[in-house]
Amino acid sequence: MKRYRIISIFLMSLSGLIGLIRGYRMTFYPGGNSILFPYPQDLINDTVFSNQTLFGWILFFLIGIFSMVVIITILLHIRNYGYFIIVEGVFISFFTLTHIVYTGFSFIHFFILPLCLLTFIIGFLQTPRDF
Repeated sequence: MKRYRIISIFLMSLSGLIGLIRGYRMTFYPGGNSILFPYPQDLINDTVFSNQTLFGWILFFLIGIFSMVVIITILLHIRNYGYFIIVEGVFISFFTLTHIVYTGFSFIHFFILPLCLLTFIIGFLQTPRDF
């Protein structure tokens, strides 16, 4: 089980770093040219978000900060940390799939989609077996 925790910490660190950087860049540099893989302005206007700053804060907290919270739960051996890993996988998958739908498939998705899949798998492997 220790091997799964190490893999989980690595995956959560990777997704947390991506979420923190992307959320920060969308929040403080809202122009589409300064963001590495921008969401089109049409996508932002068609949603409940009025600009990329609000969307950047949501990415910063749901992906970046929540990944750090999951790492803390793993390190403290909280019993249900596997469920937190699965929830983080849901967040990553949602934002990745919406990005693919609105902007198309790009090179970065070859790395992000396996990250989503591995996050789900490692989360399911670490859920408690009570029955």
